[in-house]
Amino acid sequence: MQRPKIKVPKTSFDITIEITTCCLLAFSAIIIAYHYVQLPNKVPIYFNWPSKDANGMGAKNLLWVSPIISSIICLAVFKLNQYPWIFNYPTTLTQDNAKQHYKLSTRLLRWINLIVAISCLALTFATIATVLYPSLSINNFLFPALPVLFFLPLLLYLIQASKIK
Repeated sequence: MQRPKIKVPKTSFDITIEITTCCLLAFSAIIIAYHYVQLPNKVPIYFNWPSKDANGMGAKNLLWVSPIISSIICLAVFKLNQYPWIFNYPTTLTQDNAKQHYKLSTRLLRWINLIVAISCLALTFATIATVLYPSLSINNFLFPALPVLFFLPLLLYLIQASKIK
């Protein structure tokens, strides 16, 4: 069965989420640029990177990887979000329920994009704070919270999608 190709109009809330996502990604790059000269040549790297040494340190140039990769992910998801009829859905779509499912799924992807941007900013801030402000101890709270942030929108989506007839 061919799924209906319905264009879901963006609400002002959807636009706000997308603008906030872009601002967070830009802010992450701005933070790096602002503090770049103050940073030592080796900084803690929180993701697995081949040039990371045994102590978890890497060249400060690697700080740029997080905003670049996050921006690529967000752009790809933004583009994908324009075609909600190609997504997988937990229920069978009909002409009657397709618009509701499309609206929910595009909103989910916007939230995931926002969380990617928040994660990027958090990783950037955590790295810079660890080096320049060692008295701040945000790592104990931050890194356990990030996985929860990714699964919470999915859980809420599944609950809301199950209510659509």
